[in-house]
Amino acid sequence: MKYLWRYYAFLAKFKWQMAGFLAVAAVSVVVETVRPYWLKLILDAAQNNNWGQIIFYFGLFGASTLVGEWISSLANYLGDRVLIPFAREIRETIFKKILELDFAYHVEKNTGSLISAFKRGDAAVFNLFSDLHQELFRVLIMLLVTLYFLAVTSAEMALMLMALFAINMGLIWWLIKINLQTRTDFNAAEDEVSGVITDSMINYETVKFFAGEEKEQDRLGQKFSVWTRDLWRFSNSFRVMDISIGTTSGVGMLLILWVVIRRLGHGYSIGDLVMVTGFLTSLYYQFFNLFFRVRSVVKNMIDLQKYFEILDNDVMVKDPAVKAKAEQAAGKIEFREVGFTYPAGRDETLAGINLTIAGGERVAFVGKSGAGKTTLVKLLLRFYDPARGIIKLDGVNIKDMKKSELRKAIGVVPQEPIMFNNTVKFNLAYGKEFAADREIEEAARRANILEFIEGLPLKWETQVGERGIKLSGGQKQRLAIARALLSDPRVLIFDEATSNLDSESEGKIQASLDEAAKERTMIIIAHRFSTIRNVDRIFVLDDGVVVEEGNHQQLIAKNGLYRMLWSLQARGNRKLMLN
Repeated sequence: MKYLWRYYAFLAKFKWQMAGFLAVAAVSVVVETVRPYWLKLILDAAQNNNWGQIIFYFGLFGASTLVGEWISSLANYLGDRVLIPFAREIRETIFKKILELDFAYHVEKNTGSLISAFKRGDAAVFNLFSDLHQELFRVLIMLLVTLYFLAVTSAEMALMLMALFAINMGLIWWLIKINLQTRTDFNAAEDEVSGVITDSMINYETVKFFAGEEKEQDRLGQKFSVWTRDLWRFSNSFRVMDISIGTTSGVGMLLILWVVIRRLGHGYSIGDLVMVTGFLTSLYYQFFNLFFRVRSVVKNMIDLQKYFEILDNDVMVKDPAVKAKAEQAAGKIEFREVGFTYPAGRDETLAGINLTIAGGERVAFVGKSGAGKTTLVKLLLRFYDPARGIIKLDGVNIKDMKKSELRKAIGVVPQEPIMFNNTVKFNLAYGKEFAADREIEEAARRANILEFIEGLPLKWETQVGERGIKLSGGQKQRLAIARALLSDPRVLIFDEATSNLDSESEGKIQASLDEAAKERTMIIIAHRFSTIRNVDRIFVLDDGVVVEEGNHQQLIAKNGLYRMLWSLQARGNRKLMLN
């Protein structure tokens, strides 16, 4: 019920439009349902050979048929006037929430399951609106109208109809529990199938590299075995429903009709028989509709729950209530006694980090895999907050800065840049809204990619494909460098941003980066030590602690961990050259 209340909290914003829609819908159902009564009056008038009444009631019957269709169309139109903006607001709210959620949430999420939840949730928003406010509302109005006319004809028939309705509701509820359990099992199996398909499509290159087509087909086949079993159980639950609802409804309707038939000629006319038959025939099929709609409501509530549960996730890294501003934009960075453990981790990733990077200084973080280099950057960007200690940018605790302003002050070029499935221009200009064309071109020139872009058939409007698949690794990195330069940040972070480039391009870009770094702080996460020989300082990390600090020559002279790592890499490079 919690999620249904939330559903109606969104819908409450359209309460007056909703009231108008329901009023017109009610009139539409009444006009349609009352038609058997006009037929009764026509037949009764015909038995009395009263052509004046026949024509009058025939006119009412015709009007209810034609006008009813017009009113029904108007009701559907008014319903859409509510549903379309209502559904859009929910989708935009949940999308906004997903974007706001922390880095940790996105690391842990299963993309295939999340997309399935999003699709089913969107469908549930539409389906619930239709089920509750059109179909079930329609059944309720039809039942009330039918009960009224049966009660006027015979209280006994009205009581029998109410008893039949109560029996069917109990039966429906029992059948729905069975149906929904099978639906829940099938949804879980469907998520597993979607997860394998999505995983294989995202990692198609790995599949191709290792000739894993048959392996992926087998993996999907295993999931489909469970999927097939659960789908049969789900499908067979509908057959049970057909037999159960059909039997009870049919027997109940026949008993009510038998009451009318027995009393023909004893106060009941042929017109009464036709009227009761018309009402019961319409209502008979509504019992099946009632089952489907109640089941649909409960099923969609399950889908809606998973959808709305996204809104229940807390944002752990929060913006401050009152934001602080730095007195000067120099790019000075300070880590003070910073300790951190990843949410799912047991051992401390960083332990008491103390370091200061002066504004405009060029530094590098090096160390073995897992030493904590990338974690330092994630903390600086507030993807996570440290468990203890503080981090400052230009004298301001980054917790006191808005995350958006903090991240605009820091440009990042990752080792494996990911591109939007959009144009070259869209991807390059992503970091700076309303950037002028000359600024975009200058950033591309400084990243040594302008000539490549201008040589493309569609130039700046060239589509790069999903995740930038149409570009080479080096092209994506140069585009990512241009994107970072365009945003003009105080701090530039390069996660070995030139590792996928050829020597000529690397030299040109390195010169551009040196030029760009003159007026801002630069941090390099170094995997290839040859790229950091000329930085001002190098921080060497080991097991989450800074164990050495200095420039290249100083660290080589110390004969410590840095020299060992340097020697191992240099020896490996010599072997490659000899081979």
